[in-house]
This record gives sequence, structure tokens and C-alpha cells, in this order.
Amino acid sequence: MPVNVRPTDRDQQFLMPPSLADWLPEDHLAWFIIDVVAELDIAEFYAAYREDGRGGAAYDPAMLLGVLLYAYCVGERSSRRIERRLGDDVAFRVVAANQDPDHATLARFRRRHVEAIADLFSQVLGLCVQEGLVASGIIAVDGTKMEADASLLSNRTRRQLADEILAEAERTDAAEDEAFGTRRGDELPDRMAPGADRRARLREALRQLDAQGPADYDALMARRAAKEAELGRKLRGKKPSPTGTRRKDRKTNTTDPDSRTFRSGTGYLQGYNAQAAVSAEQVIVAAEVTNSRSDTTMFIPMVHATKENLSEVGAPHPAVILADAGYWSTDNLDFATDAEVLIPPMPNTSSDLKPDDPSIARRAEVLARVETGSLTAIEAADELGISLNWTHKLLANRHNNRGDPAVHRQAMLARLDTDEARALYAKRKISVEPVFGNIKANLRCRRFSGRGLKAVSSEWRFICAVHNLMKLRTMRLAAG
Repeated sequence: MPVNVRPTDRDQQFLMPPSLADWLPEDHLAWFIIDVVAELDIAEFYAAYREDGRGGAAYDPAMLLGVLLYAYCVGERSSRRIERRLGDDVAFRVVAANQDPDHATLARFRRRHVEAIADLFSQVLGLCVQEGLVASGIIAVDGTKMEADASLLSNRTRRQLADEILAEAERTDAAEDEAFGTRRGDELPDRMAPGADRRARLREALRQLDAQGPADYDALMARRAAKEAELGRKLRGKKPSPTGTRRKDRKTNTTDPDSRTFRSGTGYLQGYNAQAAVSAEQVIVAAEVTNSRSDTTMFIPMVHATKENLSEVGAPHPAVILADAGYWSTDNLDFATDAEVLIPPMPNTSSDLKPDDPSIARRAEVLARVETGSLTAIEAADELGISLNWTHKLLANRHNNRGDPAVHRQAMLARLDTDEARALYAKRKISVEPVFGNIKANLRCRRFSGRGLKAVSSEWRFICAVHNLMKLRTMRLAAG
């Protein structure tokens, strides 16, 4: 009894021209990205092209931008892998309208429009605000370490760089001396010197080249490849430079000089400190990148960026700003802002009041005596049991009316001990931490593909814009 199956005929031709609209369901992510690109103002992309229309036809920037947005949404950032998927992935073919830009075109597009790509963040944020995704007035600021497109092994001190340059120059000179002797190197060889038989020698050389078969050329290429492979093995087996360098010998990365070495949970990484200000609805409202290892200096810039971005899209300023202990400093607390700032104090150190100190008032009295000249800073440090550097900092705070750090600490601890503040601060870990988790785990963005602070900053804002787009799509799908 025959089996009743549908026929499989791979030679069957389409009876009617196929339509891209039939390739994907209506709620597919690709259609959402196409609609978003149609809503964005991308005049800045078109401004980079010639207005007279001369030259070969370029790919539509709207199409290339859509391809990059969709690729980042599905965790694909390599230009070569995107090129492959443009040929074998239906969704990519729909976004690209069946066009096939190669990896070089995609890479050049990213490099050419660094600033325009970064500016997309504000437009996407505006779409989120219009949909009501930023409404709570609570903003959390945090940072995460992202790997650079560079290796830890590429870090060199100034002395190591100079030694490598001199060693390479010596190797080049030695090789040229062995090859040319006392000659300059660009003279004609003796056999090619002017003479009656030079043309005959040239004809003979050409005849010998014609007589060489493909096998001789392949053998030559094989020998050259073997030499290059042997050189590579020697370089990889080269022992690293001694680690006993002095601390003042600072290192720089020869691949990406703007990147820095950061401590991570698994050791060290070469990268950047990516900062984000996130609403309680997990929408990123500000995104910046720094190569500073400390988060403290980024709090005020992130608050400024948050206010500017929200003002640009017509959203109110935040009412509460949350940050972890890494942002604790008296400067950040004294920063003039119309929002309440909640930052847990750093753990007590030797620079702060000791438990057995009588009171903060006593410290203020001792510092006042220093200001009147009846006590030296050294004597004040000894009397208070703190370092001289910390004493000078306390005096500077008093001079600039920044207040006593201990007063700030006690006031913040008292504030965080209230039920209202505990409820507000509890929103920090459920707003900003899931955002970083989504970017690194779901979008698979753990390493920047560009090099240099400018390119990395543009890419980080683009990544954050993609995160916001995914939040926007989820909201629209939930709304039906």
C-alpha cells in the first residue's frame, strides 16, 4: 500500500513571482525593524553621499542601517557572519530586500557613519517615551566592563616599545647588509648593466620564466608559506617580558591605545567601562563609555547626559537617582540636582571617623583650630587619628563648603534606613542589572568590535538603542 506523502520536487519553478511579504509572519522582528527605520530621521546618513549623483550606485543607507539593527537584535555583529546570513537567512534577506552587500561594505558603513549611528540612540529613546515606557521618574546609574578588540598581551611599557622598534631596525639593517653589502640596494644588478647584450639577457630571462610550469610556482609558494608558519611558531613561543618592572612604568596597548586593563570576576580583561542610566522600566536613557577604572567620576556626567537626553525627547527630569557604593563621594552628593540621590556609603576606612571618636562636632572643632592657625595640620591629624592627606581633604571640603564626609555618611545611612528609601533603592538591582544581563547574554554583546574611544562610544550607544528597541517591541506585542 503506497504511503500518502506530499511530492518533493526541488526543480519546480515558481508559477508566480514570489513576494517577500509571504516569507515571514506579520509579527516577525524583521518587519518591526523595517518599520522603525522608516520612522527614524536618517537624513544625516544621506548627507554623507554626493548630491550630484555621480559615480556608481550606492546601497541605500536605510537598508544597510536596517540590516545592522536586525543583526544586533539577534546577536550577530561580525560583518562576515552578517554577509553569510544575508545569503542563507530568510529574515536577513527580507530586511536587505534581497540585496547582498559584502562584509567590507557593512564595515565601511559603520566606520563612515560613527556619529550618525550614535545619534540614533536619542531617536529610539524618543519612541520609547512616546509609548509611555519611561514614566516612573526613577533612574539607576551603573557600569559594566566590556572587552575591547585588543589583547592583554599587547600591553607594552614605553621602554618595551622603544626596545622593539630598535630591535626591528637592527634586524632590517642586518638583513639589508647581508643582501646588498656596501651597495644602496636599488641599483641595477651587474648582469643588467648597460651593454650590447642586455636585451639578449632580458629575452633569455623571459624565456626561462615562460618555461617554468605551475608546479614550480606552487612549490615556491609552499616554501614561502612554510617559512612564514615557522616564523609564527617562533613568535608565539617567545617568552613574555619579565614582570618585575617598576610600578611607574605605565603600559599602553599597541592594538587599541584607548583601552585599559580592568579587574574582572575571572581575572583581568582589556576593555572599557561602559556606563548606563536606566529607568525603572529597564529603558536606557543615557549611555556613555570611559576608560577610567573608577565609577565615581562618571556619576555627574551620567546625570547631565540623562537630563539632556530626557529634555531632548520632551520627558521630565528624574525625581530619584540611584547608584551603588562605587559612585560614593561627597562631590557626587553635593552635586546640584533637583533629584534625590541615594548612594550607599563605601565601607569605613582609616580615613573616616573611628568608632571611639567622641563626635563629629569634635572633628569640626579641631579643624576650626587649624583654620585659625592655633594648630597645624600634622597635629590635627595626630589628634584625630587620621592621615595627613585625609586631614587636608577635610580642610579643603570646609573651605569649599562641601561639608564633612562623616556628616554625609551619617545622613545617607539614616536616609537609607527608612522604609521609603529601602523601597526606592530596591528598584536599582531589578532595573539596571537585568539590562546588562540582556545585553551580554541575549544580545551577545560582550566585546566591542571597534577600536578607539570614539568608535567604542558610538557602538555602545547603538547597542543600548537596540536594547530599547527590543523593549519597545515587547511592549507592542503585549499590547496586541
